[in-house]
Amino acid sequence: MLSAIVVGDGAVGTAVAVALSSSAVTVTLAGPPGTPEQMRLFTVEGVFRKSAEILHTSVDRISSRAPVVVALKAFSIREARQYIERLSQGKIVCLSNGMGLDDEWGDLADKVEYAVLSMGFRKIEPATVLTTDGVVFCETGSKAEGIFAPSLIPVKEVTDMIGLRWSKWFANSIINPVGALYGLENNRLVQAGFRPLIQRLSNELSECMPSMKTVHQGKKLLEWLLEHSTNKCSMLQDIENGHPTEIDFLTGLCVMRSGKDCPEANRLVSAIKSRSEQAGKQ
Repeated sequence: MLSAIVVGDGAVGTAVAVALSSSAVTVTLAGPPGTPEQMRLFTVEGVFRKSAEILHTSVDRISSRAPVVVALKAFSIREARQYIERLSQGKIVCLSNGMGLDDEWGDLADKVEYAVLSMGFRKIEPATVLTTDGVVFCETGSKAEGIFAPSLIPVKEVTDMIGLRWSKWFANSIINPVGALYGLENNRLVQAGFRPLIQRLSNELSECMPSMKTVHQGKKLLEWLLEHSTNKCSMLQDIENGHPTEIDFLTGLCVMRSGKDCPEANRLVSAIKSRSEQAGKQ
């Protein structure tokens, strides 16, 4: 029987574990150290619907080795990588948002391949996740493609994963902080009057992109999300739940690289950090 380990028991990791589970694949969902070990019934609603009984346990208690799918926040990778290295067989598939992750992976960076999710995920109960429309982008012939092909999440093959990751970074670096600050779902931002702010951010972030092709792809993805995505962005969910955000790996990367040349991004990064700090104290 095939097996897989999903590291990260947030909304994304939980939904991915359910999507991967079947009669032919045994999935273990790994939470942070201290997570009680138990079989739990997890449910996914929304764009796909499925329930599965999955072993939910602590990442430091797993003794088996299997393909590893990482569904962690970017800032959690550094702390978790010692456990991931022990679990993995060959390539590690990473679903984390953001760029500049090689430093977080350290010596494991060469073993990591990336897949990009365009779906939305939100926990509506401790063991229930609501999903919105989207796909998982996998590089043609990659380990990720082999893992996700039999799952309930549609796979779209790409030949330039680095370019796609930059495009997703571009879209997330705009839609996440704006949605988080103003408490709106992705598809309500334009009708709420934030198109000028989105355009200013787009101009600033374009200067960080590796090519005009990736800028075009990023803008296309952004417009799709603004029109079709009914999801609350992950950054808004984090602030609502008093959790840290990935702002340093998204819009903050532009600030780090461009400094004073990106005043709108600077303002939003500062505002998100302030809002996150306040939410964490409540």
